[in-house]
Amino acid sequence: MSRLRLAIGMKFVVVGLLMFMTSFWKLFSKKSNLPPGPKPRLIFGNEILFKKDPKGYLELTKLAETYGDVYTLYCGSTVMIIVNGYDAIHEAFVKKADVFTDRPQLFVPLVGVSRGTGLTYNSGQPWKTLRRFTLQTLRDFGVGKKSLEEKIQEEISVVMETLISSNEKPVRMKPCLLSAATNIICSVMFGERFQYDEARFTQLTGVLEEIFKLNAPFAKENFFPITRWFPSGRQLISKRRAAIEKVKSYLSKTITEHRKTFDRDNIRDFIDLYLQVCEDKSDPELYTESNIYKIIVDLFLAGGETTGTSLDWCLLYMILYPDVQARCQEEIDQVIGRGRPVSLTDRGTLPYVEATLLEVQRIGNTLTFSLPHVANRTSDLRGYTIPKDSIIIANLYSAHIDPKYWDKPHSFSPERFLNDKGSIKRRDAFVPFSIGPRLCIGEPLARMELFLFFTNLLQKFQFSTAPDSPKPSVEGIQALTLTPLPYDLVARLR
Repeated sequence: MSRLRLAIGMKFVVVGLLMFMTSFWKLFSKKSNLPPGPKPRLIFGNEILFKKDPKGYLELTKLAETYGDVYTLYCGSTVMIIVNGYDAIHEAFVKKADVFTDRPQLFVPLVGVSRGTGLTYNSGQPWKTLRRFTLQTLRDFGVGKKSLEEKIQEEISVVMETLISSNEKPVRMKPCLLSAATNIICSVMFGERFQYDEARFTQLTGVLEEIFKLNAPFAKENFFPITRWFPSGRQLISKRRAAIEKVKSYLSKTITEHRKTFDRDNIRDFIDLYLQVCEDKSDPELYTESNIYKIIVDLFLAGGETTGTSLDWCLLYMILYPDVQARCQEEIDQVIGRGRPVSLTDRGTLPYVEATLLEVQRIGNTLTFSLPHVANRTSDLRGYTIPKDSIIIANLYSAHIDPKYWDKPHSFSPERFLNDKGSIKRRDAFVPFSIGPRLCIGEPLARMELFLFFTNLLQKFQFSTAPDSPKPSVEGIQALTLTPLPYDLVARLR
């Protein structure tokens, strides 16, 4: 036993020395034309990346004032390039997409999946193939069509019932909005919806939320493998695996149930289509249960939490800007009235409402940073040399406050998205779903949901701040997404 402990101890020492030497070489060896940045600490890198600061995105944005729109930080010995401002982001993710589109593979094992990378952390041809498959599947099951709109309207009705049952008393809407957005994903994935208080549904949403919180991209365990042996590291990894296993167990049961009733002439949902592709054996190494599991998790995380949070931002800005709310409601009343629900076909006839939605997304910044990309070869960006394997992260928040493209960027003004004729004006620097080949795959679904929820809720309800409560803040809490601080509102039928 003592020899085993000694061997393990020596292994840790060797790993530590290798990490030290690698860090020392990367931090202090000469690098030709690397973007500037704050001086890192030896071995650990830049502490700003590891702070649990709910306003960390503001600090990272401020660094651009000193070091420019492209600057370097270190996570341990890993070179991380932070790209700020629309021009630099567009150059990296659009003009040089062939270099900066892949994902860093070091993140893959840390989300708890040893096999199957799905969409989020896949790269190359496998990613392109699975992305095409997923996009086509979403279209097949109604994204942008009447069939899915009916399912969204059903969830809107449930949210309205919640508001009516509040009896004009203060209510916190985010949990309900998250459940509604997640249920829409369930209808596409599994062909069914759930009651919000159903045990199976609450367990699923709870576990998915836990996965979302536990996979912070700057967690020290992602860059310092030795820390995974520390008590805190082991606990974090254990929680990740437990959460992942719960979802895998649920999905395995669902897939088994679908196999029993599978009919290739009657494809009901995403899982049925997956079974059909697997049966065809077109690419048995790509269309695996592990990959399909990861795709479903990716869509849940992207389509549930982010859409629910964006809707939460929408209601927050409406109670803080009642004049904007009143103007949106006036436009809805004039164009549609109150006799029928607002439909997807009405999009394009409500320019001020659409402009308001766009402005909420711009200033709310649900996604402040892109997910990490990686340089697949040494290249240049904005005049600097970017080494191969550097991690590239776009500061999307900085694009939305870029003074080159936005007048008074910190002011809430839907009019900025309208032209002189009162029609929607396209703004290049508007990138809430990122930009380039890695543009969020759930954008069409999210846009459908945001429009239908926002318009139909404003058509029926007047929203205001809760009496005897402090004025809600527009400052957000930074995790993987930027979420509003918890707030209550009052909803009255119009």
